[in-house]
Amino acid sequence: MTPHDLLPPGLASAVENASGARVVAVRPRGGGGASREGAELDLQWPDGRTASAYMNYDVHKAGAGDDAAFLREAAVLRALSGPLAHAGVRVAPYYASVPDQRALVCGMIPGKDRFGAITDTAQRDTLAQDFMAQLAALHRIDVTAHPIDGMGPVEPAEVFIRRRIAELRAGNGGKGWDPLIHLSLNWLEANIPADMPAPVIVHGDAGPGNFLYEGDKVTALLDWELVHYGDPMADLAMLALRMLFQGFVPLPQAFAAYEAAGGHKVDLPRLRYWRLLFQTSFARRSRYDDPDAPPPPNLGMNLVYSTIHRRVLSNALAEAAGIALPSVTMPDAPPGSHDRSFAIALDDIRDTIVPRLADQQAAVKAKGMARLIKWWRAIERFEPGFHAAEKQEIEATLGAEFEDYRAAWTAFRTAVAADTIATAPAIILCNAHEVREAALMADAMGGLANTKFAALA
Repeated sequence: MTPHDLLPPGLASAVENASGARVVAVRPRGGGGASREGAELDLQWPDGRTASAYMNYDVHKAGAGDDAAFLREAAVLRALSGPLAHAGVRVAPYYASVPDQRALVCGMIPGKDRFGAITDTAQRDTLAQDFMAQLAALHRIDVTAHPIDGMGPVEPAEVFIRRRIAELRAGNGGKGWDPLIHLSLNWLEANIPADMPAPVIVHGDAGPGNFLYEGDKVTALLDWELVHYGDPMADLAMLALRMLFQGFVPLPQAFAAYEAAGGHKVDLPRLRYWRLLFQTSFARRSRYDDPDAPPPPNLGMNLVYSTIHRRVLSNALAEAAGIALPSVTMPDAPPGSHDRSFAIALDDIRDTIVPRLADQQAAVKAKGMARLIKWWRAIERFEPGFHAAEKQEIEATLGAEFEDYRAAWTAFRTAVAADTIATAPAIILCNAHEVREAALMADAMGGLANTKFAALA
């Protein structure tokens, strides 16, 4: 087997053509979160230079963003590691990109990425301060004087918002039309912030897990796949959103460090707006049962993230709209008829399969499969009772009876689409649905099952 055989067909050759270097070794790795796959590469140039590199790739285009977003990511890394290096934003050196396979190759940078593993409070505080200073440095770049080739035109943040809302509406259609997304977009469109500042470079996914560090210093900002021109509050909103999954310092402390480093004055109403917009973007229902949808790099983790985003979105939308949410009925049920089979499969993965996997990428996928098995077990046990409770709630709200749950859910979707149901009861029903969906995924989520937004002030 050659190094080329460890990557999707044609990818290694494309990297060689783009970089001018030969790929002499490949070590598959878990990629960027749930959205991309990855590999460590050893490169050798004709003049004898060698380097180790990390490559994220998404050959099925199943991850976040689109082709234009990939081009923006490559462009900003090329600029920040080249002509804009004087800005002091630390990134991995850009080597090459392969747009048609969404592959990005950058130099290896020393450092750890698990901020939550730091136990020394002083180190956490100083490192967080340095990270916020990095965001401030990014936001200080004058993009009018230094537009980045490949990032597209420098546009006001409102233009970005309206385009993103239109894109999300266009993507919310057909059999998968989603009432929660529809209701959230309605609120977002009616409440676009006024008087936003001149656009800056927005990292788009800033926060713990997306930077490397050594000691109390950031060595590189990572994962620029959502980079765009926009409002600096968007990055602070994403920091708040990423804290759903990874710990950081208290947000008021982080915001104070950002302002002290020369960042923009923190505007909490604008920040809340961006947080809801991003949450809506991430909460689109997974389409992996659709035969036309590309397979995700890690289905188990994709479903976990999607479920959390949807539950949190339903709560955040209710808060933004000033709607008090009632408690959700959660019927219990005995273990299902296949419960023991699920348990045996989970034991096999945990005790036999994962410990014997030397391939890190395979181990990540095996753990993702375990999450799916836990979800399937909960569906067998709880879903019939959950559907019965939701059918009753829909019938009470719409004043009609339905043959089964599916008919009731279809009628609810139709009422939301036609605006024949008031916004408050519609959001309440959406929230109940997402709370139950999250309960089905709770065992698979582990410690993430009860995650919620951190306090902003």
